[in-house]
Amino acid sequence: MRNLTLTTTSTSTISSAASCPTDLEGEYQFPHLIIPVNKSAPNNAYGTSFFGKFTPEVSSIFNFDIPPSYAGMDCSLIFLFPEKSQLQTSTYEFSGPGIIDVLQLNQIADESTTYSNVPSIQKNWGNITVAPGHDYSIATFACPADQAIAFELISEDGTSLSYFQDYNPPPIGLYISKCTME
Repeated sequence: MRNLTLTTTSTSTISSAASCPTDLEGEYQFPHLIIPVNKSAPNNAYGTSFFGKFTPEVSSIFNFDIPPSYAGMDCSLIFLFPEKSQLQTSTYEFSGPGIIDVLQLNQIADESTTYSNVPSIQKNWGNITVAPGHDYSIATFACPADQAIAFELISEDGTSLSYFQDYNPPPIGLYISKCTME
C-alpha cells in the first residue's frame, strides 16, 4: 500500500509585486526527469519517460532542478495545454473531465521509483481542471534555488491525459517559470 503521509511545512509569503507568467516567455525550467508510476503494478519501475501520463491507473512524477540564480525569487508551477491542432512537434490523447491532483513531494524521484515507493507528500496543491486551449498557474512559491524538487500529477474522476512534454511552440506540459519583480 502506498504511503500518502502529508508532511506539514511552513507557508511561503509571495511578493505582491511579482509577476508570474503562465507561458514560457521569461526564464523557465522544464522537467529533467519524468517518471510514470502504476498502481496496478505497484512494484514495477518504468524508468524515465518523455511523456506526462495521468490515467486512473498511472500518474507521473516530474523532477525540476532549480538553478542558484533563482535565489530570492518566486517560482510558479504552470501547466500548458494547447489545442491539438496548434501542436507542431507533439501530440496528446485526452478524455474525461480533466481533473488532475497536484502534489509536491518531499524528495525527487529516480529511475527506480515505483508506485509503492513514491516519496511522501510535502504539500497537496489541490485539483486543477484542464481543457485544451488553456494555460494554468497551479501554484506560486519561493524558488528553492540550487535544489531539485518533484511534483506528482494524478488523474481524478476518470481523467485520462497522455502527452509528449515539449517546449517547442506551442509548448505543452508542466513547467516552472521564474516570476519577475514589477
